Amino acid sequence: MGNSNVTVDTNTDIYVRDTHLKDTRGFWELLSRKIVDNRLVSEFVLKQYKSSLDFTSAHLEGYEPVASNHISRRTKFRTIIAKLFPQIRRRRNEAPLREQWLMY
Repeated sequence: MGNSNVTVDTNTDIYVRDTHLKDTRGFWELLSRKIVDNRLVSEFVLKQYKSSLDFTSAHLEGYEPVASNHISRRTKFRTIIAKLFPQIRRRRNEAPLREQWLMY
């Protein structure tokens, strides 16, 4: 995940950078699926997923902590990741977000 290894032990506990993450069906859904079943994902799981993206730089270009946000047209990015990181800018050929217009 990002710039870090994900380890799963025999009890299906998940570790990213030696940090234990709560094993839930929703978290597994976010980690392993391209199209996520939102019925399995709680607010807690979304916060945990966002935290794991933050400390692994998985949502950034080249997984570098100082890089720009990675942008994708894939379903998981549009429905999950872009909502977790609303400051993500769109590509130049796409219309800017309304919030971006308000910043200038």
